[in-house]
Amino acid sequence: MLIRIFRQAFILAYIFLTICALSYTLGRKQIPKVDWAYVTHFYAMMAPFQNYTKNNAELMIYGQDASRKWTKIDYKPYFPFSRGEYAIRIRLTSFRDKKPYYTEIARRILIAENANGKAYTSVRLQWEKWPKSQYDFYGNYTSNQVTNNVMAEYFAK
Repeated sequence: MLIRIFRQAFILAYIFLTICALSYTLGRKQIPKVDWAYVTHFYAMMAPFQNYTKNNAELMIYGQDASRKWTKIDYKPYFPFSRGEYAIRIRLTSFRDKKPYYTEIARRILIAENANGKAYTSVRLQWEKWPKSQYDFYGNYTSNQVTNNVMAEYFAK
């Protein structure tokens, strides 16, 4: 009988701490008077939900020609990875000041594109963010829903 009470108390405590971690993960709300040291293990179990966002984001590459028209450049020849691996690698998380590295990437892409017959005068790397769609990664990728943040631009000399 005593073992049964301890077992049920343990299960209830486990469920309660899991709920505490879930409430912090999804709503960033801590349950009052529950010490965070007890919740950390349970918070680690919530890893798939910790960085959920309502937007998609991707680093896009654009080339500008002599008529000043911007054309999207496919990143796959330069980054032959899946979309997920590309998203992680292109963040350059191991560098603090990323601008010189993004500028170098833009320079190399400009050289390669011009060598392949494109006549670009500059290459721009920019993060684009748009709302997620239930149908497709690019489902809500429309001009009125995309926000841009230019990371680097390299001009031909």
